[in-house]
Amino acid sequence: MKLFGKKEETCSCNNTSGNVERKIMVLGACCKKSQTSFENVKQAVKELNLNEEVSNIGDNAMIASYGVMQTPALVINKKVYTYGKLISIEDAKKYLYQSGMAHE
Repeated sequence: MKLFGKKEETCSCNNTSGNVERKIMVLGACCKKSQTSFENVKQAVKELNLNEEVSNIGDNAMIASYGVMQTPALVINKKVYTYGKLISIEDAKKYLYQSGMAHE
């Protein structure tokens, strides 16, 4: 559908990826930076041999409920660890250690 002559973009931004009570979430699903961050966090979880699922949340209301104004953001156990920048694999590991999810 076109509104005011603008092309409507299709995106899975309202995807909540199932259960939102998961412990590790990447907020932001539509931009390349958010998608890359999601993949990096999943890789960090794998490399740390954690048995946790990482969810990717694109629902704007849920993102706002965490006080996040810029995505991507990393939420672990309902605490925001970073937002507004690409989350590298090493950054994700650092935050997983800080949160107590991973142990050295």
